[in-house]
Amino acid sequence: MAETIANAIAQEGHIVCHAALGTDAPAICAGFAAHRNGRAASLALRLAQARVLRTVWIHVDIRKVET
Repeated sequence: MAETIANAIAQEGHIVCHAALGTDAPAICAGFAAHRNGRAASLALRLAQARVLRTVWIHVDIRKVET
């Protein structure tokens, strides 16, 4: 996972939320969004902070995702 985070930071990218995989809802992993280096490096999160992109926080019931 550390390599995935490092790659996303290096590319100004982000990590997709595993709960959103296979859905029409694009979502950034909340853990990555909370990561101090991830939050600062991610172009999408910087655009959201600048209010160029709209942020919608969703809470996923992990019990339903893991079944």
